Amino acid sequence: MKNRKTSKIVTLLMLVCLLMPTLAMFASQAIISNEAERHILGELNRANIPKATIAVIQNGETSYILKDSQHDTLFQIGSVSKSFTGFGVLLLEDMGLLSVSDSVNQHLPWFTVNYNGVPVPHGDITIYTLLQHSSGFTSDERRFPASYVTDLNRFISQVTGAELAFYPSHDHVYGNINYVILGLVIKSVSGQSYDDFMTESVLYPLGLYNTFANVERARATGRTVSGHRYGFFRPRATDAYFPTLSIPTGGIYSSISDMARWAGIHLGTIEINEQFARIVQRSHENNHTAQNPFADTNFHPGAGWNILHDDSDFGNLAFDDMKIMHGGSGFGNIAYIGIIPERDMAVIFLLNHRHMNVPAWIFMIWDALDGVFNPIGTDLFAIFDIVFVAITAVGVLFIGMFVRLIVKVNKQLPNEWRAKPTLKIRWLIVPIFSIIGVLIFHVVMPMLFIMPLGILLLFSPASAITAIIAMWVMAVYSLFSLWTKAFVNQR
Repeated sequence: MKNRKTSKIVTLLMLVCLLMPTLAMFASQAIISNEAERHILGELNRANIPKATIAVIQNGETSYILKDSQHDTLFQIGSVSKSFTGFGVLLLEDMGLLSVSDSVNQHLPWFTVNYNGVPVPHGDITIYTLLQHSSGFTSDERRFPASYVTDLNRFISQVTGAELAFYPSHDHVYGNINYVILGLVIKSVSGQSYDDFMTESVLYPLGLYNTFANVERARATGRTVSGHRYGFFRPRATDAYFPTLSIPTGGIYSSISDMARWAGIHLGTIEINEQFARIVQRSHENNHTAQNPFADTNFHPGAGWNILHDDSDFGNLAFDDMKIMHGGSGFGNIAYIGIIPERDMAVIFLLNHRHMNVPAWIFMIWDALDGVFNPIGTDLFAIFDIVFVAITAVGVLFIGMFVRLIVKVNKQLPNEWRAKPTLKIRWLIVPIFSIIGVLIFHVVMPMLFIMPLGILLLFSPASAITAIIAMWVMAVYSLFSLWTKAFVNQR
């Protein structure tokens, strides 16, 4: 009898041990309520997001929402890559190989810049100003190329002697090029490629085995997902990606499980060695100097992070705790990581569809976790897509009219055809409309989005390309029509 009782106890203990992982999973799932999960998935479906992964960390527990993805699916994380690059720079400093107060020229001898036509002293533009986006570089891709840099020699020629937008340390303007240059500093100081140094000295030692600073190695896993952008009323896959030189600023690939670990490392809930813990803390700090433009604000940049404090509103949450965060958007992906140390909480999401309003996703997810269910809103890219498709349709119509006009010209344009009222209206409306359209595409939009048209088209709906072609067809048709009218009037 005693043996039977003992056997039951042993069996019960074995069942408990076997069920522990399952029980832990259900416990972690409680971080995200069923209502919040349904709302978030509903918004992902409504926004036509093909694949998405979301992680929520609280009190050391992690919960996931996966839409057509796995924990190890690889997404391009865009500018969240800067948090890794910043960590790499601070690691080199901790190793005694550089100081963030070093001039950039000390490690890149070709590096010289101007302000108001006068060379900036090397000591005034330092590694620290690059880390803090206070160097004088901005995200104006027409002046400071960063997103699609392919040739190092050409990049050096474009940066050498570049005219800064403001004097270093006197302002703060986000600029992707800062972290492209930091990637070159890492390469110069470490004597390794950016990929090799980050993989061997940062990613693997931190246990981030599904994070890649190399596009080819990421794709070789077979687990990468293509980015998407709107095109003719639905998401279209795009293969555009950041080339090697631009990876430090926005081209790293990672999985949701690795990004959750990265967040846990910065929360302090994942054990790491003393050196790395020291660097994590350093990456959140800001050196308040006399000229520092952040001294009187509730914001300061860390090393690849944005740090908010002093009662900053964040979605539906408003509190006095420091928040550590960064967002990213590539050519067809968006990513975000937000950490609240005082609440021992973090949220990460990776989506493979470029959405116009990234902050809307941030606030929607945070609010849903707090029990407030707001819609994501209309994506402006979807509206732009409709407009571009309409322009394309009109352009196709004009191609038919162009052919008809050429036929009429060959028949020497009979006077009765030239006298039709619709043609008289066309003489004024079509030229004005087409010329304004061409100017909008080639001048206004590049100025508005501060990037060359070629790069802008990689971010825009795919239908923008056909719309531009359609506008040129209408412009050429209009000019040809005006010439034809003048020709006929002279006969």
